[in-house]
Amino acid sequence: MPRIHSGVFFLVSNVDIKYMRQVLSLAEKGRGKTRPNPMVGALVVKAGRVIGYGHHVAAGKAHAEIIAMKMAGPACKRATLYLNLEPCCHTGRTKPCTDAIIKAGIGRVVFAVLDPDPRVNGRGAAILRKAGIEVTSGVLKREAMLLNDIFFGYHRLQRPFVTLKSAQTLDGRIATVSGDSKWITGEPARKFAHLMRAEVDGLVVGMGTVRADNPRLTTRHVRGANPYRIVVTNSLKFPRNCHLLNDNDDYLTIVAGPARQVEAFAKRRRGGKLIFWRLATDGQGRVKIGDLVSKANEFGMRSLLVEGGAELATSFLKAELVDKYVAITAPKLIGEGVSTVGDLGTKALAEAIQFDDHYFKNCGDDNIFVGYPRRRE
Repeated sequence: MPRIHSGVFFLVSNVDIKYMRQVLSLAEKGRGKTRPNPMVGALVVKAGRVIGYGHHVAAGKAHAEIIAMKMAGPACKRATLYLNLEPCCHTGRTKPCTDAIIKAGIGRVVFAVLDPDPRVNGRGAAILRKAGIEVTSGVLKREAMLLNDIFFGYHRLQRPFVTLKSAQTLDGRIATVSGDSKWITGEPARKFAHLMRAEVDGLVVGMGTVRADNPRLTTRHVRGANPYRIVVTNSLKFPRNCHLLNDNDDYLTIVAGPARQVEAFAKRRRGGKLIFWRLATDGQGRVKIGDLVSKANEFGMRSLLVEGGAELATSFLKAELVDKYVAITAPKLIGEGVSTVGDLGTKALAEAIQFDDHYFKNCGDDNIFVGYPRRRE
């Protein structure tokens, strides 16, 4: 179907789509390793042949297009550069990619979507066009935005992008009546969950999870950095020999709760390498989830992954602060047990949370649902 580009109709060619799919696959290689930067892949194509390729490996390292053009060398002249994100045009930890593209003599640039960073956001494309380079955008835009949903979500919302993840049975249980939850899902799904941890700045759990599982909340099954570990609690009644408090040599554990309780706990735990967030509370003395997200934003976090139990999941959903919901479902039935989500106050089906965009994928014996909740009017 014809698309509009700079006020002009143009046809997206099958060739451009083919190469952009390869670019997205290259970009995927950076998952869990590039934060706070987006995942980006790049191809240099000339006379129907790929002569250079690359992907962004880590923040501070060379951008994908630089790697691809370096591989292509002098053959870049009059070649086409494909990438899933508009080239940057500002100096950060690396120099502007637009300068390198112009200098290399690239004849055409095809990218999927504009960079939402206000330092770029159309300026990169404008600079290239001014230099006489043909620019095409919008190829596989939806796929490119889903790939970097955290990056685009953060810039759109101007607060951390929140993902809620659950591992559940077919009948929507996260544990048996006795509290047994190890393991509902299989090894591939647990690896996937740890990859999700590597993608985010903060991992949020409630005291129920801490007391039941005494988790470490580290990234273990994949290569990637540990996120901050945030325990949000009204009581601050931690179990003895708590890993999150005692195994904190990386200074990544954050204790978040009502101001008075946090103050008292902080005095008892002096020298524990902990970070304390004092949160506002509602009329019942419960912490306000919105204030937790605001504190994370002030702290510089761009993304949060909520891994807590039903109570915490319900709190985030009721506050309409879930931007992405990931449900990993195992082909198991256990009957009575702990529900994935508690009461949302839904009286009619019309009030149910629905999703603007969603998809399913297999992960070993398990099934993964990924959806983006629709905002209620």
